[in-house]
Amino acid sequence: MSSLNNGSIRSALLDDAPAILEAYKASDSFSSLHARENQISLLDVLDWLENASDKHPLLVFEYDSRVVAWCSVEPFYGLPAFDSASEVSLYVLPDWQGFGVGQRLLNYVQEQKKHLALTHLLAYVYGNNTKSKIFFEKQGFAVWGYLPNIARGPSACGDVCLYGLQLD
Repeated sequence: MSSLNNGSIRSALLDDAPAILEAYKASDSFSSLHARENQISLLDVLDWLENASDKHPLLVFEYDSRVVAWCSVEPFYGLPAFDSASEVSLYVLPDWQGFGVGQRLLNYVQEQKKHLALTHLLAYVYGNNTKSKIFFEKQGFAVWGYLPNIARGPSACGDVCLYGLQLD
């Protein structure tokens, strides 16, 4: 990889679904703990893509014609009072972590805050995911909540931290 300047951010396409699933499975510590029938599948990713919109996009970071990361901006809660808050999910292939790809995607979302009508970003992070916790803290997010033992798999359970960032 010569420079991330050669990479680009764009809205995800249906053809990106396999790469999005690959990044999700490679980065989600609980995906391997779920029974096969409960794992996120290509059909789930296609559903995510179908539900993406201008206000709640699913974005990819593409480098040299390869999707190496993705970010979704989803409604935080289903009531109108929370319309200006969105959950952000960010997944970067392991070989691409630590090179600024996630930061580029998150900065892009923040630059679009007026277009997306955002005042707050929230992220759910597994309690044992130290890399993600450090990443979000470096981006200015703070811990706004803690959900003990809420993430469950057949052989493990774990905590989830709710990180938040006020944009305005």
